[in-house]
Amino acid sequence: MSDALTRIHRPDEDLPRARRKPPADGPRPVAVVDCGTSSVRAFLAEIHGAKQRILEDLFYPVDLTPGFTGGNLDHAAMTGVVEAFQAVQKAAAGYGIKDIRAVGTSALREAANSDVLIERLRLATGIELEIIECSEAARLYFEALRLLLEKLKRKLTGDTLMIDIGGGSTVVSLIRDGKLVHTVDEHYGAVRCNELFKSLKDNRDFAITIDRFAFGAARMMMGRLPPMKVANLVVTGGEVRRLVSLVARDQGLMTPLEAAAVDRWFAAMSRLTPMARAEACGTDESGAARLLPAACLIRHLAKVSGAKLVQVPQFTLRDGLLADLLPGAQGPHHLDDGHLIAEAKQLVSRYGGNLSYAENTASLAVQIFDQTMPMHGLGARERSLLHFAALVHDIGSFINVRNRHKHTMYLIQACEIAGLTRIEKEMVAHIARYHRRAAPQAHHAGYQALPRPNRVVVGQLAALLRLAYGLDVERDSRIRKVRCERTRDRLLLRVDRRQIALERWSIAGKAGLFQDVFGLAVEVVPREGE
Repeated sequence: MSDALTRIHRPDEDLPRARRKPPADGPRPVAVVDCGTSSVRAFLAEIHGAKQRILEDLFYPVDLTPGFTGGNLDHAAMTGVVEAFQAVQKAAAGYGIKDIRAVGTSALREAANSDVLIERLRLATGIELEIIECSEAARLYFEALRLLLEKLKRKLTGDTLMIDIGGGSTVVSLIRDGKLVHTVDEHYGAVRCNELFKSLKDNRDFAITIDRFAFGAARMMMGRLPPMKVANLVVTGGEVRRLVSLVARDQGLMTPLEAAAVDRWFAAMSRLTPMARAEACGTDESGAARLLPAACLIRHLAKVSGAKLVQVPQFTLRDGLLADLLPGAQGPHHLDDGHLIAEAKQLVSRYGGNLSYAENTASLAVQIFDQTMPMHGLGARERSLLHFAALVHDIGSFINVRNRHKHTMYLIQACEIAGLTRIEKEMVAHIARYHRRAAPQAHHAGYQALPRPNRVVVGQLAALLRLAYGLDVERDSRIRKVRCERTRDRLLLRVDRRQIALERWSIAGKAGLFQDVFGLAVEVVPREGE
């Protein structure tokens, strides 16, 4: 493997590594690593309060394209990754860095034998490499963008479409009112495109074919998003940043790139031979070829969305990983309740649900949760999971009203949901699944696959959701407030209505799970004066 290493300036460059250790009360040294399709890259940094400083920017080329071209990583690819991580670990040790967060993206997601690499890396270095889903990548890019905008003292108003063009895939994110509400992964990448069409010997056919392929990808990406008017088109990625250095006049932390300038650049490059294109771009033939898919997708996204300018921020996935380590950060796989609820509402709209009904059901579920805390002892995170599940519990009706609870479960499982761990996503899916009909059973394989503590929480939250669901039989938000009161052997649901015969009938058929979980019967109590 080529031992390519890039370092940025460090004030203490001339000091031996053994002497470069931070004082106990000084900045905290950290390391984050991104294992991508064509390289392993790491930041060695220090965090002091809300500030961060990059000590070293490490780069090791690897070739993981066999992960998505042949379905398996070969021996050379695995060896290259292990050697790169060993080099990163050695460099990190010079700063006293022991804990390293490392993530892998699309090539490792697609490789059938990526588990072999993960275990080999763990045995060789002790580093746990996490293969992240598109939703987590989107969250990391979102956090990086948020920090950059804070630094620039800027706000992006309206609907922002953020696109990261990677080597193997493209992450598409919709940010609405400052909330990350929709993410999706597309199999379009700079390296992938070149692998797909490298057999085209004729230069003109190569460029035109990639351009046509990008046009179809752009239409597909925009077609899968909810209806919107794109106010800001933000595009990032290694090849995009290199393109900016060739096309944009002025460059900064957030560079405005004219779509027309990209059109002109592509027109000029498409006429050149591979060697001439490489010379014009100041790189080798492979590097110049990888710029074409990025440029083509940008120009077609601009046309389909109507954007004249594309904003290109100067950040990477590693900036998002560092953001997770700052004081007050939510941490890996987490977004706050406001973001999660915005995502859930977007799912309801996406699948044609009744948002007013969903919001009232969620409100009732959260009220019951808050008032029964002495019984279940759950915290804020579980409250958020219940809130999410209550909002989306009925989206399965989009497929078929019959067995809609099961349809809801696999829709949630199939969707990219930023801000939830894999286990939490499964929990939400099962909480929503058990809002009606059968309670959890021994033969329900997905439920039984959850760890025992998570199964217990699913049962508790599903029991609460059933009560909320049972109080809005007519789906007209007739009951908006509920007051819970526990007696010796039952839970009283006091509502502000006098005529509650229908609600009593409904709860009688849905309180069984609550009684099984909490050991209490449930009774609906009308407003006084009936």
